[in-house]
Amino acid sequence: MSIHRSFDREGLRQAGRLFLPRLLAVVVLTTLLLYALALAPGVPYHVRALFGASPSLLQALLFALVVLFALGPPSFLGLQLIRLPAPYVWLFPVGILVHAVVVFLGFRYVTPIASAHDLLGEPVWAIPAELERMIRFVGLFVAVSVPIAGGTALLYALTRSYAPQRFLWWVAFAVLLLGLSDWIVIGKAATDNVTLLVRDAVPGLGWLGISLWLMLLSFVASLLAERLAGVFKGNLATFFAVLLFLPLSFAALFLATDQTIGGPASDLSAMAFLLSPEQGRYFITPLGLFLRYTAAYAVAVVLLACSQYLLWVGYSTRRFSTAFENGAQSPAIGAVNRPR
Repeated sequence: MSIHRSFDREGLRQAGRLFLPRLLAVVVLTTLLLYALALAPGVPYHVRALFGASPSLLQALLFALVVLFALGPPSFLGLQLIRLPAPYVWLFPVGILVHAVVVFLGFRYVTPIASAHDLLGEPVWAIPAELERMIRFVGLFVAVSVPIAGGTALLYALTRSYAPQRFLWWVAFAVLLLGLSDWIVIGKAATDNVTLLVRDAVPGLGWLGISLWLMLLSFVASLLAERLAGVFKGNLATFFAVLLFLPLSFAALFLATDQTIGGPASDLSAMAFLLSPEQGRYFITPLGLFLRYTAAYAVAVVLLACSQYLLWVGYSTRRFSTAFENGAQSPAIGAVNRPR
C-alpha cells in the first residue's frame, strides 16, 4: 500500500474552494475567542499577561495563528499514525519532533529572552545556551503535542478504523517521547515554574497525569470537530461527551498537580494558582475552582476543536461529495478522503 497521492489541477482548485472559506472561518472564530478572552473580567492573570495592558485584534490574530499551528499538526500526526501502513509509523515521532523545533523557532522569534527563561529556566548545561533552550522547549512541548495526538488517534482507532490495536503504536511512542520529556524537563532541567506545579510524590506520576488530562481534552475536542465536520452524527451524544469529560478531566488535572505548592502547611493548590484572576489573591472555594475550571475547559476544547476541524473536513467524504456535486470530483481527492 502506498502513502503517496497525486492531485491534478482541478483537484487542487476543488480543494481550495472547500478548505479556504473554512480556514478563514476557523481563524476568525479563534481570533474573536482569544480577543474576548483578553478582555473578559476574571480571566486568570497568567492569561491576561500574554496580551499586555492593551489587547488588540491584530494581537489576537497573531495568537490565533500560533495556537492553530501549535495544536493542529499533532492531531494530524495522531490520525495518520492509525491510518498509515506499519512500515511508515516511524514518521510519527519524527513529525512530532520536527514540529516542536519549528514551534520553538517561532517562540524564540516573538518571545523576549526573559519570558523564555520564565518558561524554560536559565541555561545550566555545558552546551551552547540556545541549543539548551531548544532541547528544553522541545522536551516541554512534546508533553503537550504527544497527548493531543493520542486523543485524536484513540478516537479514530475506536470509531473510524475499527482497529483499536493500532493505538498501541501511539502507546509505544508515548512511552519513549514522554519518558524523554520527563527526563529533560523534570530530571535534567528542574525548572521551578514547571516542577512546582506537578505532583511529585511518585516520580513520573504527575507528568503522566498531565498527559492523561491533555489526551482527554483532545479526545473530546476531536469528537466535537468530527461532529462539526459532518463525520460523526449525533448532537446529543457529542453534548453528553463534552459534559462527561468535564469532571473526568478535572479529576485527572487535580490528581496530577500539587495541592500544597506553598509548602507542606500551605493550602494553595496548583490549580488555584493557575486559575486565580489576580496575582497574590489565590483563595478560591472548591465550587469556585470547579466553575473556573469549567470555563477554562470550554475554551480549551473549542480551541482544540478549531485546530482539528479542517483535518476532519478533509477526512469526510460526505463533505467533498456535497461540495463537488455540481462538478466532476477529482479521483485523487476521493482516494485521499475515503473513510476506512
